[in-house]
Amino acid sequence: MDVEKLLTQESARQDAYKGLADCYKLPGEELIKTLEKLGKVFETLESEAGSHIALVSKKIKGPEELADLKVDYSQLFVGPYCVLAPPYGSVYLEDQRRVMGDSTMDVQKRYADAGLTIAEIFKDNPDHIQAELEFMYFLIFKEIEAIQEGSHEAVSSFLLKQRSFLQDHLSVWVKDFAQKIEKHAQTIFYKGLAMATQTFISEDFAEIAELEISEPAPAVTSG
Repeated sequence: MDVEKLLTQESARQDAYKGLADCYKLPGEELIKTLEKLGKVFETLESEAGSHIALVSKKIKGPEELADLKVDYSQLFVGPYCVLAPPYGSVYLEDQRRVMGDSTMDVQKRYADAGLTIAEIFKDNPDHIQAELEFMYFLIFKEIEAIQEGSHEAVSSFLLKQRSFLQDHLSVWVKDFAQKIEKHAQTIFYKGLAMATQTFISEDFAEIAELEISEPAPAVTSG
């Protein structure tokens, strides 16, 4: 694959993760444009997730639909009394389904190791679905920078970080998370979003798992 084609593909992957992350924010008017862009991105990637996004996009036409989505969003992801589809990885990865467990600490460490800090305006846990999707966006962004700079070692490093994060976190818990959304969601939008998220992450992990990525050489330190 030549550099231009690679950059087009990786840019689409980056936009897919960012678009999905934005869909897990409290829904507002910007959601319609997000879905339009996400549909084009999935078309570029030839992802089956595109069919789910196309279906839900047709259901959102104005303020009335957005009001219904906000109610569904709160019941699924916020509460206050019962969170029907907890959006935190630790709930699905920890034995006692607890929030802020060892898996959350691992996520936080990976953010720091990649040179990323969580913005102060983000008040949720580090392993929230939105944060984890945006972390993948960030890793691909850094990979693209490395491709443009011709730094093969840095490209390999960020690809390995992506694969490891999907393998240990996102691709592990997204299926259970999506199933809870499908079971409890009152709107077609969130059912479709759940399917699109699960489908894309499954496809992306399958592709990156097959890549032959060379391990970066260890840093040499003087004694």
